[in-house]
Amino acid sequence: MLKSAINFFRASYKRLLLLALFSLFVYGSFFLLSYVVNPAQTARNFAGRSSIPLSILTFVIESVITHYILIFVVILPAMRRERSFRSVVSIGLLLFIVKFAYDYIFFLIDRAQRARDITDSSPAELPENSIGWVLIMSYFFVLVTSFSAALLVEWVHKGKERIRLEKQKTEAELKALKHQINPHFLFNSLSFIYGKVIKLDKETADSILMLANIMRYAFGKNTRIDGTVNIMDELEHLKNVIEINQRRHNHQLNICYDEQIDDQSTSIIPLVLITLVENAFKHGDLHDSAHPLTIRINTSVDELLFDISNKKGKGLKELSNGIGLQNIRQQLILTYGNRSTFLIEESELHFNVSLTITFPV
Repeated sequence: MLKSAINFFRASYKRLLLLALFSLFVYGSFFLLSYVVNPAQTARNFAGRSSIPLSILTFVIESVITHYILIFVVILPAMRRERSFRSVVSIGLLLFIVKFAYDYIFFLIDRAQRARDITDSSPAELPENSIGWVLIMSYFFVLVTSFSAALLVEWVHKGKERIRLEKQKTEAELKALKHQINPHFLFNSLSFIYGKVIKLDKETADSILMLANIMRYAFGKNTRIDGTVNIMDELEHLKNVIEINQRRHNHQLNICYDEQIDDQSTSIIPLVLITLVENAFKHGDLHDSAHPLTIRINTSVDELLFDISNKKGKGLKELSNGIGLQNIRQQLILTYGNRSTFLIEESELHFNVSLTITFPV
């Protein structure tokens, strides 16, 4: 029993302290109002047959118990549907009956003591037939304040819960998007194939090694704590992607690549640029020398600019077209918010993507 009480106070001491402060505020407010109306009678009314400190302590304890039960046992469980309507009403009625009986008996005892005290010539504060209505009104006030406090507690609770869920959702979406983009499950198979092919065809084996390195990079080996990678790592593997595709097409693809890296410490979320390049290889026509694949990347201390443009391929588009772009857009929003712009321009002949990321200085 004692251990349970200690655990309860450890878990709820903040709530109890706030309720105690609120009770003191209510007591002080009524005391001040009474003092303004009748200063001479205020001390007698509030102290009763005991001292004012003891009266304050009694009021605070009773008020804290009442508000705690109403807020955390009755109202909040009802709002959160953790208790049935019948149990909530039963607890509320039982609390009302117990509190009414306690206050009414205390009133009768105090009234009787005053009547026996011949030195006390002051009349009783309230007639016996009016105390019931006064208690009911005071309980209504307690119920209203408890309900208001419960609404505030629930609003704060939902705010914290919403922030926690949004954080979990963001982390889950980032993880899901990364797993959609990262084909890391192929890495071990590629390493095995490389070991078998190196003896037969060195160029093919080198291509497999490039792809295996890309898989290793996609697996997150170079990823920092904040989920970003150095821009030079991203560009190194982007060039490997270009080289692999050139080898696939016997170096007959028309590609114009231009980079100007003024700040090599720039970081970016991994595989974004690589996915944009892969998308161009997958859906573009890169055999027309008049319309080459154009890739431009510029970085400075506070900005990253990336542009890619390709001629559209002929025939039906693959069903997966657009999924990678949608994932990139969501990933950029989740990571950079309004500090990134992702623009897609499409004509009958060309498909252009522009990415801009600004960094705080």
